[in-house]
Order: sequence, then C-alpha cells, then structure tokens
Amino acid sequence: MQILAALSAIGALVATATAAAVPNAPAKQSMIDIQLSATGNTLIKATITNKGDKALNLLQFNTILDKNPTRKVRVYQNGTEVKFTGMLARYKMSNLSPDYFTTLGPKSSVESTFDIARTHDLTRGGKITVMASGTIPTAEGHGNGTSITGYARYESNKLELDVDAKKASSVAQAMGKVNKSRSTIDKRTNIDTSSCSQSQLEALEGALYNSAALAQAAAEAAPQSTDTVAEFFKSTSRNTIKTLVSRFQSVARESTYVNDGRTTYYCTDSMNGCSPGVLAYTLPDQNLIFNCPIYYSDLPPLAQSCYEQDQATTTLHEMTHNSAVVSPFCDDLGYGYDDATSLSASQALQNADSYALFANAIYLGC
Repeated sequence: MQILAALSAIGALVATATAAAVPNAPAKQSMIDIQLSATGNTLIKATITNKGDKALNLLQFNTILDKNPTRKVRVYQNGTEVKFTGMLARYKMSNLSPDYFTTLGPKSSVESTFDIARTHDLTRGGKITVMASGTIPTAEGHGNGTSITGYARYESNKLELDVDAKKASSVAQAMGKVNKSRSTIDKRTNIDTSSCSQSQLEALEGALYNSAALAQAAAEAAPQSTDTVAEFFKSTSRNTIKTLVSRFQSVARESTYVNDGRTTYYCTDSMNGCSPGVLAYTLPDQNLIFNCPIYYSDLPPLAQSCYEQDQATTTLHEMTHNSAVVSPFCDDLGYGYDDATSLSASQALQNADSYALFANAIYLGC
C-alpha cells in the first residue's frame, strides 16, 4: 500500500505551485443540437443532431448518451431542482474503447430515450420543466477515433410536462435503496468491510489517507495559490476561496482516520453501477460510494504526472458528490483538464473533477 510518502514536501509544492501551460482542446460551439420531447408520462426522448460537415464520435460517459442512470437532464418544479436519485460516476478517461462512443455522421441524428422517474423523485407529480446543457467530448479521425480532440457544447429546449404522480410512483428507481451493513469501521467514512477483500481494504484505506492529505494540502494552498485557483475555478474572489477551503477541509475530515463518518464506502459494487469504464460511483441522495474492479486494477495509488487519474483523487472526487460532505453536492460538469478548465466560475465550483484536478496540481506542482 502506497501512502503519501511525499507529504512532507507538499508545503514546498504549495508555495511554488503555478498554472501549467496546457492548451485546452477546442470547444465545438453549436456543433450539435439537442431537442427534448415527451413520449410518455415521464419518458423523455433526446434527439441529438450533428450540425457540422464532419462525422463526430461522441463519448457517452456522463452525457445525455450515457447508458447508466446518470444525470442526463435537469428537472425543476416551482423553480427548485427536483431531487436526483441516480448515480454520479467517475470514468476512466485513458485507453477509451470504441464501444464508449456514438458515431454521428454530418447532418445526421441519433435518439436516446430515458425515464426521468427512474433517477428523480417525481412522486408528487405536477408541472415540471426539463432541460439539458453541457458538453460532450468528441473524437475525430478515420474509423473509430477514440482520442478526445474537442468538446461539443449544447443547450436543449425547455420541455414542460405535467406529471401524473401515480404513474411516476409506479416507476422503479434505477438504483434503489441500500441496506447498510453493520460490518463497518466507524472512524471516518464508514467502510463496509463485508464488501472488502484484504487487499481491497488496504488499498481503500491508503486512498482515504492520501485523499485526506491531498484535500488538506489543497485547503491550505487555496488562499496563496491564486494562479492555480484561477486556472481551475476561474475566480479568486473571497467567496470562492472560502468555499474551496471549506469543501477541501470537509473532504479531508471525511477521509481521515479520526472522523465519525457521514458516508458509507464500499470496496465493491452491490448496486450494478460498475459498467465498463466506471472507476467508482456515488449515490448522492444516500451518501454511498462504491469502488469498481478497475479502481484497483487500472489506477495507481498516487499519480506521478499532472492530471493523471489515481485512486486518491478518484476517492476525493467521489467524496465531493456526497451531500453530507459538500452541500450542494458537486456534479460532473466537466471531465479532465481541458473540459474542466473551460467551465465558468459557477460551474467549476460545482464540478467534482475540478477539485480532484486542483488537488493533483497542488501535490505535483503542476
């Protein structure tokens, strides 16, 4: 188990951390159009159209094309966002398989249908507004290109629905409810030890230790490392710094050995959320985190290069998805350095990967 051996050097890294000169991949403004329509009480059809003259390979992860019960749309009722009950996942972003993409030819369209009652609490019924906005990572090249070369931004139409409460209540929730095990370690996040092999438990304990150290270092760095804060969060205002410090400290407390845990962490998946490419995922309405097999097999304990994914920052990323740790909990609005650093200030502050990337940058002096 690799523990944060370089922790003693973090102070020096904090003092010298500067923004890395990494060019953003271009954002393809208005390259795609998304139209939402209703095909049933809570059944939504999204029609995605490539408006350009070149074929696009659209990455499905954390987008409206995602086959997992992730947050594909925003649902509002009386001006308030409806409770999300699905999953928020961190995906492995290297060595992407062609199977993770949807190819869309010039001027062609593809449809994606999903039931919002499976991922939102619509049991009250009534009038709601549904909309989608964000970016879809795109790959270009001959055949099935899988190297991300840009990001297609989109903003859908606003869809107004009048939901039948009885029909919505009859739709099974995608993730269900978890009966928490009593086999837990109760100091810090509650590790469900019954879900762990010995090697998995050791890896997770190491990741939590490192997550705490990285988060605490990030909290201490934020007031001084204004260039790096501006790089990832697009603002160095007093409120931004205050929010960052508070949230990183909260992650550090939840990850540490001496905290009474407000989350439950599972070494393995019991909710069938570990589809191909998923490193770990969170159920934010239940404050539960699940690791997937490739968390252990494909990630190093700590990255040795800037913006590389690892176990520590994946755990930190997932911590920010939990409402008991960060309120309101962070979403997946931009993935990886290029996408995350193209967000607005308000978006970046609510983006889980921005926190993971910032912590990595402080640790390595990126």
